[in-house]
Amino acid sequence: MTNSTLVAPALAPGIGLLGEYQGSGFTEPHYLIVRADQQVLHVSRLLFVVASHIDGRSSLDEIAGRVSDEYGRTLDRDGLQFLLSAKLQPMGIVADVSTDDRASVGLPLTTAPTLTPERPKPTSVNASRTPTSRTPAVPPPTSSRLLPRANPLLALRFRLTLVPPPATRLLARLFAPFFFGPVVVLGLIGLVLADVWLFREASLRSAVEAFLSDPPMLLSILGILLASTLVHEFGHAAACRYGGAQPGKIGAAVFLVFPAFFTDVTQSYRLGRAGRVRTDLGGVYFNALTIAALTVFYVQTRSAAVLIAIVFVHAEALQQLWPLGRLDGYFVVADLVGVPDLFGRIGPILRSSVPGRPTHPKVAELRRSARIIVTLWVAVTGPIMVGLFALMLWNAPSVTLQVLDSMRDQWAALQSSIDESDAAGITLAVLSLVLLPLPVLGLAWLVGGILRRLLAAIVRLVGRRRPRPQSVGAPTKEITMSGSDPATHLSGAVASLPAPEPSGVTSSAAAAPTPGPSSDTGAAPDPVPAHSAAELTERFLLRAQPHTPRGGWRRGVFAVTGGNLNPGPSRRERREDDLLARVRTRIDGTRRIVVLSRKGGAGKTTTTLMLGHTFATHRGDRVVALDANPDAGSLAMRLPRESQYSATDLLAERAWVDRYSQIRAFTSQDPVSRLEVVASDDDPRISLALGSQDYRDLVDTLDRHYNMVLVDTGTGILDDAIRGILEEADQLVVVMPPALDGGRVAAMTLDWLDQHGHGELVAGAVAVVNSVRGSGPLELDRLEEHFRSRCASVHRIPWDPVLEAGAHSALADLRPATRAAYLELAGAVADGFATSGRARIGGQS
Repeated sequence: MTNSTLVAPALAPGIGLLGEYQGSGFTEPHYLIVRADQQVLHVSRLLFVVASHIDGRSSLDEIAGRVSDEYGRTLDRDGLQFLLSAKLQPMGIVADVSTDDRASVGLPLTTAPTLTPERPKPTSVNASRTPTSRTPAVPPPTSSRLLPRANPLLALRFRLTLVPPPATRLLARLFAPFFFGPVVVLGLIGLVLADVWLFREASLRSAVEAFLSDPPMLLSILGILLASTLVHEFGHAAACRYGGAQPGKIGAAVFLVFPAFFTDVTQSYRLGRAGRVRTDLGGVYFNALTIAALTVFYVQTRSAAVLIAIVFVHAEALQQLWPLGRLDGYFVVADLVGVPDLFGRIGPILRSSVPGRPTHPKVAELRRSARIIVTLWVAVTGPIMVGLFALMLWNAPSVTLQVLDSMRDQWAALQSSIDESDAAGITLAVLSLVLLPLPVLGLAWLVGGILRRLLAAIVRLVGRRRPRPQSVGAPTKEITMSGSDPATHLSGAVASLPAPEPSGVTSSAAAAPTPGPSSDTGAAPDPVPAHSAAELTERFLLRAQPHTPRGGWRRGVFAVTGGNLNPGPSRRERREDDLLARVRTRIDGTRRIVVLSRKGGAGKTTTTLMLGHTFATHRGDRVVALDANPDAGSLAMRLPRESQYSATDLLAERAWVDRYSQIRAFTSQDPVSRLEVVASDDDPRISLALGSQDYRDLVDTLDRHYNMVLVDTGTGILDDAIRGILEEADQLVVVMPPALDGGRVAAMTLDWLDQHGHGELVAGAVAVVNSVRGSGPLELDRLEEHFRSRCASVHRIPWDPVLEAGAHSALADLRPATRAAYLELAGAVADGFATSGRARIGGQS
């Protein structure tokens, strides 16, 4: 298909746009789209906005215009065509009008790539969330190539519908009032009263004896448990309906080889975290109501079958709360943390934990809190599941022999029941013959699935190690949106799932093919270069030095074994090394960083000082901080005072300052970090402050001798001096306290900067929430979200008693968490060195 044929693109039938995944544990927003073949896809906001404007009638230009208006950046026709052909069509979101009718239903595509979209989430072993579509079921495709589908080992297979969606929604509407708060409280009180009464009055021993004397009673127990399981599914559907989403069908399927029920609650993805967790726990809650109802029935009948069924319903409800397998507890954890595919994170987390290996992208895309919780889940449940699996394998031979013996006994019982025309005995024997081998068959299926995946992984690993021929003249497609950095993509690339494509990668104007190597066979071959001294490099001659740990048990192992056993740096040490590499980013010329705050007491001077200490400690070039507060700033008081001269003195003598040794007479230098400071004038006899041109001259003078100039400003943004400083700034650091008024003032500062021609500085600014202590009434996450949408990054600096004193402060005196936070801040500021600012070549001496 060519792009020109897509005049009015249309969504594939059955596509449902679920919206943003609320309460996400990802650093970037995820948007959900459900496909007709029951696959839930995670896409970026750009792709979701494009899909939401595709209606089958609008032209490419019309869609591009509407997307540009909503997204806030310009997307042209060419960029839209690329997104449709290389992203949305291979994922089956947009119909491919060039193929046959089967392709238009969003299933087969002859050019479909290999992807791993997220599999629908079962809410329990006998209940699942499966995507719903707005069209009838799609007939089985006949194409040899299908759209990519996930195929997890613990998936539900061979599904059939028991209760169709209209009937499920009707029942869910009837049962939804059970989730009204007072009703829930009454239901739980009923459960407690029922359990207390059963514990005091009921005799489980007598019920078991009655069952042993009357084995056909098992049929009654199984009937009650079957009804209880169906009520469990109604609980999921009713909870979904109560939250405001529409449930789909209730059905039956096969889990490994065991029969299971499931409920389609895909629409619960539209809900927030509380609504999804309510849906997850709805089945267990209805189990509790079932127990209370069965207890009332037992009080009236004293039936042994009912009492035994009550015990099994208790066991089922408790089992569902385990965060293992595909039980309800698993989805409770997933929805609380905001990461829907926990099993898909096990491998990346384990690989990222190997010393010396980089963090896997599927781990890096998680927020820090989500990453910690998911890692703990892997650390706890992983060994449990592996241990259970190993135990099953160990006992498999003896269990298999016992199953065979029991099946022989049941076969004899079946023949005897047939001879006696005992219908109950026949039914019980047949059920036993069907159910007894299921555990062994399930274990065999599980082992076979694991072996198949291991074999596939080995084949992929071997394939990656084979040399691949270079493609000749492979074209690439570059798409950029106005206002964003260009990002290059292969024209045949497809967004990786379930992780969304980065929001900064968007599309627009240019399409520039990258020329490949020449394929002209008639050209003369290049001459073989002669050996020269240039090839004797360090990489060629010196052995690679391993990275050694600096502390902890890893350092102890390294030291005890004399370096023969090197566990490698810890994850924290590798992260610190990455931060240091960012902090040491090369500066071409000089860099002017202005620290700004209109709120007094926000910690602007402290931030300037510690940012300067961090850069001066970890960089090899010269760093100076200028106290540009016209109202007698205190920056120079925060380190040993070597020079009694001030910025006013340096301004008066600047014409005679030609060498670094001369300017050192006007600065005070910290003996540890080597940070230098130019003090503001604190003479009480001064009645006229320095002006805009004065500070320009001061900064220009410092530019000639220092690579980095940090400027600590005053609080008056309308002052003539600060206006002059802003005109010379390369980057801004905006400081605010963790308070409502401080956040508002900082936001008003950005508003003022935007309105006065400093929008580029705002976009590259780094916001700092300073002196954060514990948790309070202020929603710091929302405050950060506001500034993150306007600035390059936002960082929290924890409260530290050393800084609160306002005296001489060094990095070594700070708490480790505070020191690490300033290193993070310095790394974020350094990230802007290569992307913005004016390059100046200073005249250093």
